[in-house]
Amino acid sequence: MEHLVQLMLPISFGVITSIFTFLFFEKKAIETKRYNEKENEKNNISLSENFKRYDTDRNVRNYSLVMLVFTLFVSYFAFFTQGLNLIDVFVYIFLTTFIGSAIIFALKIRKSILVKVFASFLYGAPLIASSIFGFLISYIIYANLK
Repeated sequence: MEHLVQLMLPISFGVITSIFTFLFFEKKAIETKRYNEKENEKNNISLSENFKRYDTDRNVRNYSLVMLVFTLFVSYFAFFTQGLNLIDVFVYIFLTTFIGSAIIFALKIRKSILVKVFASFLYGAPLIASSIFGFLISYIIYANLK
């Protein structure tokens, strides 16, 4: 129970940071799509063309990199200096992703189910991957420094 109390601040900080970072890159994607639609007339486009219009790959990559750097920061100050263990890391990753995905889902409540699911996926999948890599990298670095 004590570990859960110690995790509340990092989880809250992680959810807030990841949501605002995701919304920032989502805004950039929408602006890119609007710019591309002004440049080209709207035709029947394929799904891959739609990804290009939103510049999805670059925005997801940048979102992942920001969250990786954030995870490296959080892993040191919130986990390794506090003596939290691997289970606490998994709880952090799960709760941050679950709570954040639920918030993204709620923010998109008036959108279609496809948009809600897709936005939640684009939020959760990079967050999980970057969090895992961030904790792994920081563990390797900090374990060798001890």
